[in-house]
Amino acid sequence: MTRLLSLAAFILGALVILWMGVAVAAGHLLASVVMLLIALAYFTGGAELLRYQQATGALHAALAQGGDVELNRWLDALPASLRNPVRQRIEGEYVGLPVPVLTPYLVGLLVMLGLMGTFVGMVETLSGAVQALEGSTELSAIRDGLTTPIKGLGMAFATSVAGVTASAMLGLISTLSRKQRLQASRQLDSEMAGAF
Repeated sequence: MTRLLSLAAFILGALVILWMGVAVAAGHLLASVVMLLIALAYFTGGAELLRYQQATGALHAALAQGGDVELNRWLDALPASLRNPVRQRIEGEYVGLPVPVLTPYLVGLLVMLGLMGTFVGMVETLSGAVQALEGSTELSAIRDGLTTPIKGLGMAFATSVAGVTASAMLGLISTLSRKQRLQASRQLDSEMAGAF
């Protein structure tokens, strides 16, 4: 269930990034760069969480085998990232299982990238509006002059929508993944006394 919810959340976040990128970034270099950075951070976090979920799934599968198993052979079935911490837990040292390293940072970075795009777009809008207002006293010329700066607002808010949505979806996937790992950790604690 965790994998299905994670996949749905990831696809939703990717679609919003794509939608905002296509709608606003086309023809605007700065918006394209910000959207590219948002997509890069999002996919990097998604890849880390996928590996994390796969490692947790391997731990669940190994625990499901049960029975009397030789410890070293059983540990060899686990991903390398889990072997040492699981061994230490089984041997009586209470150590935490590894957690995602980059994802917590990327969740915050995505919001910051969205805000950066917002601020840059607003600066562009304001400077363009000032030029339009200073350039003419005719209402039609001012109206025409404000068209381009208003497009900067679209870029500003599109980057915010993309960054905040990506952050929310990556945060949700991270929470679901950590919950799954916690369940595996509890199962390991309850079964390690009898299995080894």
